[in-house]
Amino acid sequence: MTLSTILLLPQLIIGSYTSKGNPGIEVFNWDAKTGAATKSYSLTVPQASYQAISGDYLFSVSEEGDGKASVSSFQMRNGKYEAINTEFSLKGDHPCHLTYREKSKTIYTANYTGGSVSVFQTANGRLKPLAQYIAYTGSSVNKDRQNSAHAHMVALSPDQNTLFVTDLGSDKIYAHAILADGRLAEGRAEIALTSGNGPRHIRFNAKGDRAYLLNELSSDVDVFAVKGSQLNKIQSIPADTSATKVKGSADIHISPNGKWLMSSNRISSNQVVVFKIEADGQLTRVFHQNVAKIPRNFTFDPSGNFVLVASQEEDRVQVFHFDDKTGSLKDSHQDILAKSPVSLLIR
Repeated sequence: MTLSTILLLPQLIIGSYTSKGNPGIEVFNWDAKTGAATKSYSLTVPQASYQAISGDYLFSVSEEGDGKASVSSFQMRNGKYEAINTEFSLKGDHPCHLTYREKSKTIYTANYTGGSVSVFQTANGRLKPLAQYIAYTGSSVNKDRQNSAHAHMVALSPDQNTLFVTDLGSDKIYAHAILADGRLAEGRAEIALTSGNGPRHIRFNAKGDRAYLLNELSSDVDVFAVKGSQLNKIQSIPADTSATKVKGSADIHISPNGKWLMSSNRISSNQVVVFKIEADGQLTRVFHQNVAKIPRNFTFDPSGNFVLVASQEEDRVQVFHFDDKTGSLKDSHQDILAKSPVSLLIR
């Protein structure tokens, strides 16, 4: 393979926790035909647990506490990302998720320990100092995990006019109207969920009329009919069918063609679960795939032919062939070695 061919390949970005001395972000060249990945370079970002991409810009949180929590930005130059700058999220400890709004060039982070959201404006990829900080309060029935607010994900509505924030600690989803400059309206709608469920990640279908919420503590997937900032639950279906009481689901994604939904389970079971999305948007569970220990983030490749699953405990990313006709997965045995991987993106 020539250098020019390598530069044309998509890039797989793996974010990771860095307690094992690893750099934080590792970039691989991704071959969409074979599912093989080749290490290219790395970026030093502490506790790089989640990333987002906009054009040539890459943004990453550093999931730290004690005033060290931050967001970093990078720009693609000559086939590699180069650092632009870093801004601290101040009171927002342990940011575990971020998203980028194209309309206003704004970054939002969900701060787990802080139970809050931080808002950063950008200019040509450069992060400006913290523009807004909103903290939530509340608790729920699980005294070990829900003694206070724990913002876990920030998700834009398909029209980018509303920011939805999942609060694992209070069993609520907050819906903020987004102002023209990207800041959030301080007032918000609150969607109350089943007590003890622990909402973690939410995804919207391409049409924008259905949302799929993965609850970490109950391991149920809730399906909502969407109308503006309103979410009306129409189905709840278990993703983890194991008999253990303590569960821990992690991530949820819709396939590129919109036909399938997947979620990952960890702690009680190490699995990726496949659901068929029916014509009315409700789900039918069709397949369970056992995977390496503690599967956190996973992703479809853009073609939908492969699913990559990050195993935090076994220091590897598994690559599975995906059968679009049946919803089944098959291990390609092309593991990608990376320490404590917890976030995956392909650009």
